[in-house]
Amino acid sequence: MKRTQFLIKALLSLSLFPWTAAYAQITPLGDAYTNTADPTTNYGAAALLDVDGAKQTTYIQFNLASIPATASVSQATLKLYVNTVTKAGSFNVDYVNGTWSEGTIDSSNAPPLGAAIASNVSVTTADKNQYILVNVTSAVQAWLNGSETNNGLALVANSTFDATFDSKENTTTSHPAELDIAFAGGDGTITGVTTASGSGLTGGGTSGTLNLSLTNGCAANQVLQWSGSAWECSNAGTGSITGVTAGADLTGGGTSGNVTLNLNTTQVPLLAANNIFTGNNTIEASTTDAIDAYTSGTGNTGVYANAGSSTGSNGVVAVGATGVAAYATVAGSIAVYGDAGSSSGSNGVVAYGATGVAGNSTITGSYGTYGNGSTGVWGSSNGTGADVGVSGTSASGIAVAGTAVLGTAGWFQDDAADTAALVAINDAPITDEADAFYAQGNAGYCQVDIGGDLFCSGSKSAVVPVDSGSRKVALYAVEAPENWFEDFGSGQLSNGSARIDLEPTFAQTVNTDLDYHVFLTPRGECEGLYVANLTPSGFEVRELHHGSSSIAFDYRIIAKRKNYETIRLADLTERHKKMAERIAGMRQRRPATIPVAPNSPSARDQKTAINPIKERQTGLTQSAALPHGGTK
Repeated sequence: MKRTQFLIKALLSLSLFPWTAAYAQITPLGDAYTNTADPTTNYGAAALLDVDGAKQTTYIQFNLASIPATASVSQATLKLYVNTVTKAGSFNVDYVNGTWSEGTIDSSNAPPLGAAIASNVSVTTADKNQYILVNVTSAVQAWLNGSETNNGLALVANSTFDATFDSKENTTTSHPAELDIAFAGGDGTITGVTTASGSGLTGGGTSGTLNLSLTNGCAANQVLQWSGSAWECSNAGTGSITGVTAGADLTGGGTSGNVTLNLNTTQVPLLAANNIFTGNNTIEASTTDAIDAYTSGTGNTGVYANAGSSTGSNGVVAVGATGVAAYATVAGSIAVYGDAGSSSGSNGVVAYGATGVAGNSTITGSYGTYGNGSTGVWGSSNGTGADVGVSGTSASGIAVAGTAVLGTAGWFQDDAADTAALVAINDAPITDEADAFYAQGNAGYCQVDIGGDLFCSGSKSAVVPVDSGSRKVALYAVEAPENWFEDFGSGQLSNGSARIDLEPTFAQTVNTDLDYHVFLTPRGECEGLYVANLTPSGFEVRELHHGSSSIAFDYRIIAKRKNYETIRLADLTERHKKMAERIAGMRQRRPATIPVAPNSPSARDQKTAINPIKERQTGLTQSAALPHGGTK
């Protein structure tokens, strides 16, 4: 029956309100000035903005990204604080016809200027320590509607005018330039609400409080239904079932009255009964579990599979997104137990899928997955992405534990590209003292915490081949009580000075707002070198005694790593003590008693025939050929 949609009766109460005008105050994104007398010097960090008819031009830019392009600007005012007036006069405010950056602009790379926005703005000596206001409405409107590109504006002196204005870096008077914008508004009056044909509504009007209701034009027992283009009155559907016939695997049915359908128990197994399957059965499921097995009794097994006495047999073979998923919630129980039987080359449980076998145990002394044989648990994943060979989860214990007497407790090998043989993730909050990875030997330890910090009680070294590869030697990392990054480079003096800009990527990794260190090495005869004008973006190298040589030099920069500025000789005593206690507690754990699964031999031989040295060299022992073309 076609699905019917209903409208819910609604009451609309409308009120009229005035639209209030809005204002914005914006401080500079960047400000700087250029000096033709010193064309390669950047003054982006200067506290004052110089405007001098002879040599100096100021550049200011405002970020208007927060203002919609459709905004109606009634007035925009540039507000400047006059710091000094050396020579009274006037200046122009011009468009800037090119991009520039506060940290790099100088007279040699300054963009060209465009048309005047405001001309002959007068400044007298009486304006010192006062604000002056400049109308720049046309420029702001042009920037917003896109007729001009917002590259900022320039203050250009007329004739001999010479004055300074506060920059955004000024901490003495702290009066940066400001752009004040007033927006034009409307009254926002709603003039009426109408109900169009096909809306399914009645009511509306042009004044006062308005009501909307569902239409009452439908006949009795009709409903409103959407036709695809309008709401229309429609008759509700009526039933036409005349009988129910029992299909395959069902009994019952009929053609009148209340009829009943039942399962044919001679064809369909019952969940509450003991069912025997005599044939080879394949169970497939595309969106859910193929088989779910549960047990609630102590010592019981959810799924028990015995490969029997035939060579090359398999107890259980499972294929799916998760081959076998098992849970044990009773002490002393095993969720999945695979017994390879008494024949060589057999397998207790074989599972294929994105996750081969998943076992979960929530009770102390029980096993999520237990494997007994030459290989206890074998996990193989042939897919891509997050496919898992062996997966373990634990609420408070050990998710996956490996122990070995003569061999290797854990072996991780990966031949695939763009992935890792071992991935360790800890999602604990960054404020916790937790580790993603911890490795310990008899004489020391290494740990990687959740912040990505590596701590080792021994040295951190590189192994480097020497003597044509016949020997390998250790080279040791330099240690420091604080977090420092360093960079190296070379430069060339020109008439006794040179400007060095920090490499941009390196500058993002360190905090250059703090003092950083520069070490210089001259590569020629000179009076000696020193560092001047150390800024967050770079520094100057100059020759002592006002020397004017043009020698080459090397430099080494050492700066505090960003976000690690306050860390010095962090005390890890308590943290390591807690980890040592946890490690000691885990070593004291003992394996749970392995319960005997139903119908299994009373005693299972747990001796191993694996030679750990041989296995490490050649791989795990090959057992029976797996179905579906799989191999171990």
